[in-house]
Amino acid sequence: MGGDRRILALLSEQQQENQRVREALIRVNVGANVVDSPAGIGTSIAAGGVDLVVCDAQTMEPQRAHELVLSNVPDGERQPVFLALVDSFDRDRLGREPAFAHFLARPFRAETLTALCRSLLEDIRSDVSTDRTLAVAIRQPARFSARPLYADAVSFARESLARGREGLAPDMGWARLVAERLHTSLVQSNLLLNRALEPHQRFDLSTHSVNVAIFAGKIAHSRDLPLDSTLRAIEAGLVHDIGMARLPESILFKESGLSAEERQEMERHPTLGAELIAQLGPSYGWLERAIRQEHERAGGQGYPEGLAQEEIDPIARVLGVADVFEAFSHTRAYRSPFTAYEALERVVAMREEYFDGAIVDALANEISVFPLDSYVKLSSGAIGRVIATNPGNLMRPTIEVLWNESWAPIDPKIMALDQVPDIAIERPLHESEVPIT
Repeated sequence: MGGDRRILALLSEQQQENQRVREALIRVNVGANVVDSPAGIGTSIAAGGVDLVVCDAQTMEPQRAHELVLSNVPDGERQPVFLALVDSFDRDRLGREPAFAHFLARPFRAETLTALCRSLLEDIRSDVSTDRTLAVAIRQPARFSARPLYADAVSFARESLARGREGLAPDMGWARLVAERLHTSLVQSNLLLNRALEPHQRFDLSTHSVNVAIFAGKIAHSRDLPLDSTLRAIEAGLVHDIGMARLPESILFKESGLSAEERQEMERHPTLGAELIAQLGPSYGWLERAIRQEHERAGGQGYPEGLAQEEIDPIARVLGVADVFEAFSHTRAYRSPFTAYEALERVVAMREEYFDGAIVDALANEISVFPLDSYVKLSSGAIGRVIATNPGNLMRPTIEVLWNESWAPIDPKIMALDQVPDIAIERPLHESEVPIT
């Protein structure tokens, strides 16, 4: 982002964390102007105008900051966009403080703030309306476990499918909050990815939807998509199969192949899902397109419209890859699951003919034989966590050894397996096998 878009930041000098905020804003715009009192607002605006105001709620009450900024904006000039940094996120607050349509709740990563500011400034540069609300409620996930967050996401997916069965659209406000929490965890660690790769005993549409959302988020992150596009991909993954709720369970869970009539009925689910999303109005046209086109394929082999290549919505292309990878790597009524590596090989084989090659490459960049943050048992009996992959030998990553062969905690020890030829990985461990909280 160049220096043509000006940022005014209202940050307290006493807040140590605000040094991190300053550095994040300077990465967006080297001309970012930081003030810590009302007196500096008028001077900053008079020096050349302001496009984005970032206000720390600990420094100044956001509504008061909004009033002071607008009182200094000359008549006829475009009003700036406002972003508030807050200590907690309250959905009701958005209605009480419409002036600050955009919120970022602590704790958040500097990269998240940078991405959000760039997204807002890009909207201004492109003359796109920023009336949409970006309420990014960043929450730290549980220190070592993805289970509570994953369970929350499954609860949302299950409720959305229940609404779908009644002919109702999903609660997309709830979807955004879940997507924000998933995104925060995904950029901090691979715990959610590893959870999504765990096998399940039987097919469950709710867990399938959450897994697709997680894979879509990892693809979007690998492709370095803007924050809002990444969150949309995760949201779409959470509800991509809501049209399935309108189909009979006899088709969904049939253990043998579908008849021609049943296959035709099954292929109605993207259209049925898009019809449910249409209830939300034109502001969710992006989601309606993504759900309707998720089963379209690059070579025109998909359904319901036989679209090809660039005719397919970008988010739908991400969902298509994430959906097929999830299906290959988990149990279906008619077959056992493939390993993650085998599932990835099958998706890669469909590159270009069925899928956007760049999206397949992005998925491949995120999936490893032993993903980062996964737990493994070593041939020595010790248990550890994968902390670095080894491109030269994917079977011998670097491990942080945490427990001995009796599961007694030990002082962490870093072990690069390519340097220890007599020790190898015996098997990966599921998160449920590891004594973490």
